[in-house]
Amino acid sequence: MVAYRGLVPLPAGHPADALRIWVGESKHFLVYPVRAGQLLNYVGFVPSDSSVRESWSERGDPAALAAHFAGWDPVIGQVIAAISGPGGTGFQWGMYDRAPLSRWSDGRLTLLGDAAHPMLPHLGQGVNQALEDAVALATLLRACASSADVPGALAAYERLRRDRTARVQRGSRRQGAGYDSSGSQLEDRRWIYEYDAWAEAVALT
Repeated sequence: MVAYRGLVPLPAGHPADALRIWVGESKHFLVYPVRAGQLLNYVGFVPSDSSVRESWSERGDPAALAAHFAGWDPVIGQVIAAISGPGGTGFQWGMYDRAPLSRWSDGRLTLLGDAAHPMLPHLGQGVNQALEDAVALATLLRACASSADVPGALAAYERLRRDRTARVQRGSRRQGAGYDSSGSQLEDRRWIYEYDAWAEAVALT
């Protein structure tokens, strides 16, 4: 998949407080306001049969994006047309799905965030899972009486976090597939939002 992403000035008449998403076979498009409703963040997810760089700075081609969503809601065309106008930006990056890692830690070294569990963006959980990792890791390290306890704390951190982050990785994959099959089988997110990383880590100390 390729994600075309950027910012455009909020179009006249567009709601300043709502996320909107259009879903269809093999692709989807979403927008939401940022900067107190001054700008609109857009993302168009489309299939690709060629390799695309994983980059936040690779320039995207608005004409290619427009071709992907030709015949869709005119609102999408309005957003895409604004990319080339004043205040518009457009980037693209390749999105590559990865299987959960079998281990993160080795002695006094461990991974967290994207280094441990890179995931597709369809649940909006990349940064959130990194923050949960950090809270759990800090809580467990704080309970160490000496440096000799660190490897055990890192092992406990990995045991605590690995299954949850793997579940989020798989859920994000399913969510994207659901969007790209016209919105069927979308993920229930309550289990993500009700989780308390600090409480889970404290229970291990």
